[in-house]
Amino acid sequence: MFSGEYLSSKKRHPLDFLQRIEDEWGSYMPETIKERIYLLKTEFKFMDIFLSIQNFTDEPNMLNITQKVHALFQDSAFDVSKIYQNLNRLTSLLQNKIRVTKMEIRANYSFFPGISLQQLSHEKSGVDNSKFVTKFINGVVQNIRELGEIDDLCSREIQEVLKELKLLKSLVGFLSNRWCAEPQSVRTFFGHVLFVAGFAAMVVWLYMPSYDNNRDQDLVPGEMNFLLSYLVKMRIKPVNPCIRKMYVDVLQALKWTMQSDLSLNIQNVYVAEIEAGFVETLIHNMEEIRSISTLSRIEFLNHQMATLVEMLKFLRASLIHLPTLGLEFHLKDIDTVIIDVGLLVYSLYDSEEQEEVNQRLFIDFPKSIQHIKEVIFLVSRKAFQSNLPRVHGLGCVDFLLNNLKEFQDRSSDSHYSFVKSQLQVIQKELEGLQPFLKDVAEECYNKHERLQHCAALLNGKAYEVDYIVDASIRKGVPEWCLVRWLFDIIKEVILIKEEVTKIQEKKFFKFDFVLHDTLDTIPAHISSESTNSPRMTDEEVVGFEDVMEKLREQLIRATKQLDVISVVGMPGLGKTTVANKLYSDELVVSRFDIRAKCCVSQAYSRRSVLLSILRDAIGESPTLTKLSTDVLADQLRKTLLWKRYLILVDDIWEASVWDDLRCCFHDSNNGSRIILTTQHVDVAENAKSVSDPLHLRILNDVESWKLLKQKVFGEESCSVLLSNVGQEIANKCRGLPLSIVLVAGMLTKMEKSEQCWKQVAMNLCTNVLSNSKAIIEQSYQNLPYHLKPCFLYFGVFLEDKEINISILTWLWIAEGFIKSRDDKSLEDIAEGYLENLIGRNLVMVAKWGCGGKVKTCRIHDLLLYFCKERAKEKNLLLWMKRDINVNTSSSIYSHKQLVQRRMSINSQVVDLVKWSSLVGTVRCREDRNKGSFSIVQFSHIYFRFLKVLNLELIVIDSFPTELVYLRYFAARTSQKSITSSIVNLRNLETLIVKPMGGKLILPLTLLKMVKLRHLQIYSKAHFSTLNAAEELLENSKFDNLITLSSPTFCCVRDAELMLRTPNLRKLRCSFVGWGYPSHVMSFLTRLETLSIKMDSCGSSPSNFPPNLKKLTLSNFTMYWLRSSIAMLPNLQVLKLVAVFFSKAEWEVTSDKFHQLKVLKVVDCPCFKKWNVSDDAFPCLEHLVLRRCRYLEAIPSRFGDITSLISIEVKSCKESLVESAMVIRESQVEELQNYDFKVFIHK
Repeated sequence: MFSGEYLSSKKRHPLDFLQRIEDEWGSYMPETIKERIYLLKTEFKFMDIFLSIQNFTDEPNMLNITQKVHALFQDSAFDVSKIYQNLNRLTSLLQNKIRVTKMEIRANYSFFPGISLQQLSHEKSGVDNSKFVTKFINGVVQNIRELGEIDDLCSREIQEVLKELKLLKSLVGFLSNRWCAEPQSVRTFFGHVLFVAGFAAMVVWLYMPSYDNNRDQDLVPGEMNFLLSYLVKMRIKPVNPCIRKMYVDVLQALKWTMQSDLSLNIQNVYVAEIEAGFVETLIHNMEEIRSISTLSRIEFLNHQMATLVEMLKFLRASLIHLPTLGLEFHLKDIDTVIIDVGLLVYSLYDSEEQEEVNQRLFIDFPKSIQHIKEVIFLVSRKAFQSNLPRVHGLGCVDFLLNNLKEFQDRSSDSHYSFVKSQLQVIQKELEGLQPFLKDVAEECYNKHERLQHCAALLNGKAYEVDYIVDASIRKGVPEWCLVRWLFDIIKEVILIKEEVTKIQEKKFFKFDFVLHDTLDTIPAHISSESTNSPRMTDEEVVGFEDVMEKLREQLIRATKQLDVISVVGMPGLGKTTVANKLYSDELVVSRFDIRAKCCVSQAYSRRSVLLSILRDAIGESPTLTKLSTDVLADQLRKTLLWKRYLILVDDIWEASVWDDLRCCFHDSNNGSRIILTTQHVDVAENAKSVSDPLHLRILNDVESWKLLKQKVFGEESCSVLLSNVGQEIANKCRGLPLSIVLVAGMLTKMEKSEQCWKQVAMNLCTNVLSNSKAIIEQSYQNLPYHLKPCFLYFGVFLEDKEINISILTWLWIAEGFIKSRDDKSLEDIAEGYLENLIGRNLVMVAKWGCGGKVKTCRIHDLLLYFCKERAKEKNLLLWMKRDINVNTSSSIYSHKQLVQRRMSINSQVVDLVKWSSLVGTVRCREDRNKGSFSIVQFSHIYFRFLKVLNLELIVIDSFPTELVYLRYFAARTSQKSITSSIVNLRNLETLIVKPMGGKLILPLTLLKMVKLRHLQIYSKAHFSTLNAAEELLENSKFDNLITLSSPTFCCVRDAELMLRTPNLRKLRCSFVGWGYPSHVMSFLTRLETLSIKMDSCGSSPSNFPPNLKKLTLSNFTMYWLRSSIAMLPNLQVLKLVAVFFSKAEWEVTSDKFHQLKVLKVVDCPCFKKWNVSDDAFPCLEHLVLRRCRYLEAIPSRFGDITSLISIEVKSCKESLVESAMVIRESQVEELQNYDFKVFIHK
């Protein structure tokens, strides 16, 4: 009844035995027995209440019956313990005993027992009155509700008394735990609550019929209804003057105690619900008075009472979203208002005869309303502000100004007239401050904390105004509150503007400031020139030469048995870096037939690990994701069988994980190897087969300084003065590579002076682990204002996962982290932000793209944990992981969680309905994709402010067309088309959809979504009946569209859609059944990346977009391509897939492809001969040939290209492999290009 605690305090309670039976039988229990046990539990709960009531009464005629009930408890506990022997007979026997006992109680029970206040005295009995009464009434409410759920005869009177008991329970909760010493009025009130709750429980229990075959014949439902009606009208509702006086007395006692500073604040995690619960009671009383009262004064105050009800409802909603800290700060004011409203409400029940007594109160009613209104506004605004992020993106003001313009254009309702005029003032003021915010984004004020604080304040105001605009549209905030709110914001924005102007006029920001010598300070003298760190083309391994040599020997030579080579060490020591370097080592690569790697991390998923290894081993295949986990494991085992393989398994946390994967790796006694990295020695020992685990050491002082110097200076030299202090800094990092690279990241952004470096050296402690945390903190504090939210946003991602750069930057833009500039696109600015974070060594490059840009990145686990914790602390993000097996009812989330503006949820999607409507971002990751999820059930009601909805691994069956503020949406879908209602998402900028059926129909209404910047469909996408959309096409213009992937065009008219996209920069498409649209492609002058697939090789393109940098062609004929692509002036990356070479030959003449850096030729079976002139490919860096099975050799010209860095060959002729090795000799011996590499994949 009370979470395992019973009022009667029985040592052997039958409920415990019944619960144990249910737990042990589980799903095997027959339904009839399950229902009977449920009913028995209900009966015992009410008997528990009966015994509790008898402790507070003194009725001689009940003494004998009470003893019988005690005996029944004792006997029943014994009977229940034997119930396994004959479950059906014993439960029936027990029901009969209870029925007989109830009949005897009913015959002798007095429904008007006297409650002994002496028994309630905690001084005498050791009972805490408020806690006991709260527990008692909670139990009564719960039991009556459960009884009503199982009985069809539950009357209207029972429902009414249940409702009134809940309201009374709210008053009990409000008054509980408030007193150092309870006054008499409070003890009287608690005694009354005991009487009322006990009365209700006994009436309902004793007068409800039995649930066996012996239905009670002597029960009169009318008698029960009469008793319950009496209870509600005469003992609960404040209509009765005596009851009303008791309520008034206890509220006045609390008010006096608060004024005397003798009261105690509620020490309860549910304080918000307690306060809001009593407000709900007062709202109920107010509405009841307005419906039943005939007094003239009530009619006179009717309008003001309606206002008060509206105010109370607003207060109730605000209380729910006020965090504990803000609630404690305002609790006294809130309590004062609630008590005043309570006294006012109870006075309104008075009769005409008492009108003169309360006349003064009514005269002051408007004044009281105004005071209450003031406090409610302050509390409500505080509730909103307390949940705002305390670190902001500078782009949110841009979004707000756009929203304000749209609001002014859309809204014509007279209701908005005042709001519109005030918003126009705010809009003008914020527009005037845009240059200031632009300077902040460009790091002009890095050394002026006050100006950065002003920027933060402005962004906070932007959040508030955005909320007010929405509240105005949906009328979710009272008009009086909007008026006051807007006035205050205008005053505050003007004050911020004045402060900014004052500081700028005095030019404070031009002077250097002396900063406190703590780890929280930013090192002074940030150099404006050092905006980029030295470029690292690969993850550097400095030091560990002895370790690398030993591990390389174990991988290449040593035993023929399958060997697990474990690298063990603390976080930040470089385990993953060392393992990856070995994995990519040229000698190691050539040794193995198959290489694959995966990262396990704490969030282990066997399926994900198997998929990762298989994709590396056999290539990407759409059929893999459709296989079960066991089938995937079997396929991996068969793939590796008899092959010499190298598998890198990174970051294992538990020994059981390796046990789970071990069966996939067969020992064919051919020298196969597994590299395993872990922090835990027991994991390595468990996985050991031949070699002992290698415990990675820390760097010595020489290696530490070498790593620091390389990260800061690259190939440049370091002065003697800096060398001395630099070695001191390196030594203080205690040999931990992570600490060294983080410090290096700070030093690269500082002026290279001895004074600055000495300040850094002084701030470093000597403890390795605490030093790492302190360095991360200092690195974060050292970030410019605009980069802090971008860095903390990495907390939305899972650990050890590679993050796609395009997706990351699109998310940053949607979140409002990127400040717009006239001379650059938002995407370019976002990439600059990322490069800055990489330059500071806070983010690591995982993969480079073909064009030299970062393709994917990752973040170290220690940094990720920091991002999660600090983002939570700053209200920027809440990352949650829920176990699929956790019972939802046992995991109720706090209000602090419910009002987070961004959430990253690694959980089942059904939990989404629990999040508040104030959430701004939801990112949900779930690897267990079973069925599809209906997004309609939560979209509009629960997430009206949602800006980002990232369901990238979730299959949905509908689209969230009610989320009008949405800027970013990604999901998988089981549908064959996108609904035309998607046009409702007028603010959508990024739409990413992966259809599970392989094909998706796009609605024509997409052509109206003018804000769309990125439309990415991971499959073939067709626009529906474009030929019928003449007028729509004429009026549509996708000026903002930058990315379009992957439409399929079936006719010229379809392709001419792209004539409406003048700013398109990235296009992936296919053409079916007709030729190449040259006139369309030549129009796309800003296109930089193009991928085209034809349905046949008969096409003959005459030209391509002139500014292409990256081009992928599939199913084209090379004869027609030679002149059109060879002279593209900016082409840097060319990928040819399944291209047909006329006469199986490709001849590249002089001065062709003069800017090309990367050339890939894949799956070209008709490519046999390749002739290249001496002047072709002058800038080529990487050549990749895959599955060109008939190509004889690589032209010798490639041996003379001085820019060439690598050649990669996979599944080609042996003669071609030999030619690659000859080119390697030319590069190394003749050109001294010692970094040149050849990768041969079998």
